[in-house]
Amino acid sequence: MMEYPYMISNNKIPAIFEKIKSAEIPQRFTVDFLRRLGFSSTNDRAFIPLIKRLGFLTQDGAPTEYFNRLKDGGDFGVVLADRIRDLYSDLFALNVNINQAVDSEIKGAIGRVTGKDDATVVRYLNTFKSLLPLANFEKRDSLFPIETEKKDRNTEEEKKTKQPYIKQEMVDFHYNIQIHLPATTDINIYNAIFKSIKENLMEQ
Repeated sequence: MMEYPYMISNNKIPAIFEKIKSAEIPQRFTVDFLRRLGFSSTNDRAFIPLIKRLGFLTQDGAPTEYFNRLKDGGDFGVVLADRIRDLYSDLFALNVNINQAVDSEIKGAIGRVTGKDDATVVRYLNTFKSLLPLANFEKRDSLFPIETEKKDRNTEEEKKTKQPYIKQEMVDFHYNIQIHLPATTDINIYNAIFKSIKENLMEQ
């Protein structure tokens, strides 16, 4: 069954992300670095496995390209939404707009996906809900917008190039008709069938 990361002090999540925006990018995001950001509580340490699971850090704590994009105020919400969709993909598979669902629906989905007890499901739910207001789900993320744009242009050019060929191939139609004859020794039945075919199809 799926397990999700969670924090007890979920109210710290927005504040820590705000500090990340203004702080330097560390070589390793460690407990000591978190303490230097001003978050020294033992409960705050759960933020590190959370952003690891979100894809912002490697397993050894090194920032990924996603982490670097958190520094861009305009990109922050978009990349966070993308990472939320990835981490909670099982929930979004049940409802593509699970981020807009009521608490009871989200809780039910988490319970079915994880199979955990109610107390654990509530912890998962609270952390998930704490992330949602920070994310921008209106705009889909793309790490390579230029490549995507180029691909779209190439696709349109290919359509234009192939279009005359496709039209030419579709001019002529052929139909294969299969007739299943009944098992009978009465030749009159066969004669009636073929007469009907001649009258209704052959003369069209």
